[in-house]
Amino acid sequence: MGLGDFIKGQFIDVIEHVDETNKLLVYKFERYGDEIKQGASLIVREGQAAVFIYKGQIADIFSPGSYNLDTKNLPVLSSLGALPRLFNSPIKSDLYFINTTQFIGNRWGTKNPILMRDKDFGIVRITSFGTYSFRVIEPARFIREVFGARKMNMTYDILQFLNSFVSEAITTVLAEAKIPVLDLAADYRGLSDLLKRKVNERAATLGLGIEEAVIENIGLPPEVEKLVDEQSGLGHASQDMSAYMQYQTVRAMRDASKQKGGLAGLGAGIAFGNHIAGTISSETPSGEDSIAKLREYKKLLDEGVLSQDEFDALKKKALKI
Repeated sequence: MGLGDFIKGQFIDVIEHVDETNKLLVYKFERYGDEIKQGASLIVREGQAAVFIYKGQIADIFSPGSYNLDTKNLPVLSSLGALPRLFNSPIKSDLYFINTTQFIGNRWGTKNPILMRDKDFGIVRITSFGTYSFRVIEPARFIREVFGARKMNMTYDILQFLNSFVSEAITTVLAEAKIPVLDLAADYRGLSDLLKRKVNERAATLGLGIEEAVIENIGLPPEVEKLVDEQSGLGHASQDMSAYMQYQTVRAMRDASKQKGGLAGLGAGIAFGNHIAGTISSETPSGEDSIAKLREYKKLLDEGVLSQDEFDALKKKALKI
């Protein structure tokens, strides 16, 4: 701080902080030598709290309002100072403005898959992510625990710390809920409420409150999704075997197309393809016949005999879709 700042500081008697970005959790009021003049005016706006710290101890806390800083309004600080000239000398202390408004839209996510025991699939690995909002509800506890014990004063560091709370809490919530993995998506709201309560148990020890915790997604590993597809197909088969055969045909076509060379191997002309397109409309092939015909059509598609549009039309007719 230069001489000009020092001289200017001796005449400043209004202390306030306006954070237009609303992104700072904590702002330290800077004065030369941490001296605040006796009789200075302190303005604490809505959504703020002002905390005086003297020699590492919390001296006084001010809620929203306007104050004249003297020994009458700083009884704890005056007692801690115990200076003979306290009435005439500047107040030496650190002054912090704490943002007590909600910080919304903070993202959380599991860094590693969560192991979960499921009655249908055994041990599965799932991931999850979502958002949460929080606020400082106890400025004194927040200053002691976050600033004092954990030495964190940057908003980013505090957010990362809270993110770890949520990520850990979701593991406990899913374990205690004992909901089958196939039913998790249907109960996001209930799980979100459980998550909020679980995170608040720990956040409260830091003077923070979780206002909202939202689960946006719970992801299943690919192998479980494949099993879900298989079970869905089997359920379909129990109701309509013909439709299930069509379903299996599509899967067979998809798998065959991934093989080297696909289903290529037969040669035919466009006329033959048109003949097939004409005859399929008058035939109602069985499931096995449909598979055979689709394989034949795929070969013609791979060899360029049939166009993609012609192949799609033939497939729809064969599968009755």
